[in-house]
Amino acid sequence: MLRPADKTLVKDAATASVAAVAVAAAVGSQFSTCAHWSASLVDKCRSALSQDLPHDLSHFVAPFVEPLCGTLAEGHWALCAIVVANAACYLPAKVHLDAWAISRHTLSHERLLKSQLAHANHGHILGNMLTLLAVGSEVSAALGCNQLLLLALYLACGWAGGVAAALLSPAHTRTVGASGAVSGVILALSVLRPNAAVDILGDVKAAHPLMLLFGTLMADLTRGGISWQGHFGGGAAGCLLALPLRLLSS
Repeated sequence: MLRPADKTLVKDAATASVAAVAVAAAVGSQFSTCAHWSASLVDKCRSALSQDLPHDLSHFVAPFVEPLCGTLAEGHWALCAIVVANAACYLPAKVHLDAWAISRHTLSHERLLKSQLAHANHGHILGNMLTLLAVGSEVSAALGCNQLLLLALYLACGWAGGVAAALLSPAHTRTVGASGAVSGVILALSVLRPNAAVDILGDVKAAHPLMLLFGTLMADLTRGGISWQGHFGGGAAGCLLALPLRLLSS
């Protein structure tokens, strides 16, 4: 049974998410060219992430260097901003997880945002962010390289995933992570480009975006503690938001 405050929050969050996607689709279309960065800037990115950091921090960042700098080189700056934000929040959120996690008793607009930026452990953030980098550039291209729209879509899916995780889980279950947002992006791609293969690592491809989502879910299951509710909410939002975007682009 939803409390009146929860009903209002869900209504406000849904309205704000749809409005943000609509505004981004309209305004961001004016800046929808992915400008390729110069080789020197990409080299500086690699250097900053691999050489100019303390050893313990560089060990954490190492798996992200090539995917992140390669994505930046292609002009998908929204994806890079998302990964950097999650990396910056990882340690503060891990230390104070109670203040970042979302549950039925802590459902609020602030927690819906903060919980997307928090991850339980290194494997959790690594899996989410590398999956996002693998599929995100495909989604960006499907959206005409509209980075504002990509960012709005990602956040809206994350909010939907957080709401579903909070309301469909047992009352005292706490949830963190970007799984809802990432699932939403993958499902959005399955709507925008239903027959597209997805590059995962180099020449390795997933024949369909849903295969990538299946692989992500299997990886989560092996770690335990998966929130199917978050995946479901984020994925449903990705599908629903992508449908009108596909119609507009056709």
